[in-house]
Amino acid sequence: MMLAIAGFGAQVLGIGAWSQAQKSGHSRLLFWLGFVLLVGSAGLMTGQFGTAQGLAWAFITASLVAYGFFLRRLAQASHIGTDGFRRQRSTAKAHRGGKLGLALRLVSAGPLYLLAALAVGAVAATKLPWDEVNRLMFGGLIIPVIWAVGALHATADLAIARVIGVPLLMIALFAGIFIAL
Repeated sequence: MMLAIAGFGAQVLGIGAWSQAQKSGHSRLLFWLGFVLLVGSAGLMTGQFGTAQGLAWAFITASLVAYGFFLRRLAQASHIGTDGFRRQRSTAKAHRGGKLGLALRLVSAGPLYLLAALAVGAVAATKLPWDEVNRLMFGGLIIPVIWAVGALHATADLAIARVIGVPLLMIALFAGIFIAL
């Protein structure tokens, strides 16, 4: 039970570090610190409950902790209709690339990230050193997660080269891993 409590504490600290990374000048350090803490918390939960239940508990509790941070910030907003997350009005509009940029973002968010997610899922379902049931379950569940995060990346990132390059790199990397192993 102590591993689970330590894992929960690591999740609170990790998500807290990510929350502070938005406000701080040390955003990269805090991002990676939060990432390491969240991965460590998944390891602690897995050590306590086993692979399948530990990963499930890690995702559930991390979601609840993140939701708690969101509710705390939402409660501090003076008016619900106001954007409580934006501190000041943006003066410059980001150049998004016009119609070509929109088309590239749609292609990236749709088929490119779908192929990248399928490649990651195929590697996870066939190559991880877990029981067959756990591999198949994880491989199937990771696909929509990666596709959703990829679609978010494609719409939020201002650099068109990254929007197209990241899914192509993921496809090449995981297809290579699948073929090599």
